[in-house]
Amino acid sequence: MSSPLRFRAGPKARRFIEQNGLHLQDIAALAGAAGGPKWLVLAGIDRMLADWLGERKAPLPMVGASIGSWRFAALAQSNPKAAIDRLENLYIEQAYVGKLSYRQVTQTATRLVSDLLGATGVSDILEHPWARLHIVTALCRGWTGKDAVVPMGIGFGAAMALNTLRRPLLGAFLERHVFADPREGVLSLAAFPGFSTQLPELTAANLPSALLASGSIPFVMEAVKVQGQSGNYRDGGMVDYHMDLPLSNSGIVLMPHFSKLLIPGWLDKFVPWRKPRFLENTLVIHPSDEWIATLPNRKIPDRKDFEGYRNDDAGRFRDWRLVAQRSEELADFLAQRIQRQDIASMIEPL
Repeated sequence: MSSPLRFRAGPKARRFIEQNGLHLQDIAALAGAAGGPKWLVLAGIDRMLADWLGERKAPLPMVGASIGSWRFAALAQSNPKAAIDRLENLYIEQAYVGKLSYRQVTQTATRLVSDLLGATGVSDILEHPWARLHIVTALCRGWTGKDAVVPMGIGFGAAMALNTLRRPLLGAFLERHVFADPREGVLSLAAFPGFSTQLPELTAANLPSALLASGSIPFVMEAVKVQGQSGNYRDGGMVDYHMDLPLSNSGIVLMPHFSKLLIPGWLDKFVPWRKPRFLENTLVIHPSDEWIATLPNRKIPDRKDFEGYRNDDAGRFRDWRLVAQRSEELADFLAQRIQRQDIASMIEPL
């Protein structure tokens, strides 16, 4: 089989790595895309990053939406590998009885976030020596904040129509709120162009609800009230799906990703001509098609699996665990590339 990983970089990132290689001090930010169960294919890489980044001294912005923010909330804890293992187990073992309801999924997600953070996770994150967590959420405007199917459908239908015309018009329905670590190393508004954006301070009081809001998928979960904020919040991936953001003007923005696709916002899945604009300094690492074809069902897990394994939770648990175990192959390959400093020979343009 060919390489299990592909390395694709924006022009500045590509030139930088060709000239300098890729070293710990070169990482200027981490980007974590939304994607639900797809993250399981990155679990091994996250554990590898916990080791590689462990010696870091300088602040490192970590910007995640939805599951990307949950991954980084695990990575920013004092025992990151244990937290990543915990997230993996909690996510795989979600199980639902009877007809799914927004309330049921929201309650499950609330417990998952609580168990992920445990007794010390919040303080670990806010006191971490170098990790600077940024949680991307979407503040709802108008009917996008309703939980009833009809008004929510009308709200998101209108949002989709305007987004098709011009991406910034989505701001009429969803405002980007990035709950950001207030210490040195926090990103400025310049890192989040294209929409009206606010950077509320991430605190011990709002961190759990901000994480929950970042993963609150419309038509799947209830909208979320974030502690200390007004209005209803939803999944940050609605605005920033695959992190098309200029998170740094120097160094490398590293995005371990689960897909060769790079889609700016979730609604842009319906706008195939819309391409990323802000990835000049970004290095995207994702599994190759050949490697994906060796997984159960010849694909990466996704939310459709909840329906596909509807009466077979044990089968889903088994196959998702196998994918998480197989993700260590990707981590080992990446670790070898960093050790041998031969990534430059494998980089393709974004």
